Amino acid sequence: MTASIYADWLPGPYTYLFHLLAWMGPIVLLQWAVGFRILLANAKAVVFPTLLVGTYLSLTDVVAVFFGVWYFDEDLILGIKPMGVPLEEWIFFYLTSLLCAQSFLLFLPDRYRHPSR
Repeated sequence: MTASIYADWLPGPYTYLFHLLAWMGPIVLLQWAVGFRILLANAKAVVFPTLLVGTYLSLTDVVAVFFGVWYFDEDLILGIKPMGVPLEEWIFFYLTSLLCAQSFLLFLPDRYRHPSR
């Protein structure tokens, strides 16, 4: 028997959501702390790609789950499953898309961005 690293403080259904927020949350916050002026001035360049790519990836996951390509451990998710895919998975794809869009924008040379206010 192996010891749980959560020591009973993290119930099973919150495991996936906890990891998502614990790993991605600080990065999103850091990007906003460092580049909030750039991100606000170029909001469309973050929002539209995030929504487009996040939706595309989520829908491909819907297809993959439908055809049995993979599944999710019911003990580690909240159980909210829009279109058969756990809510945490939807959040994962939108957060990943957000991180990519923000990172791309922040590392883009100034001449290719709208000026910060």
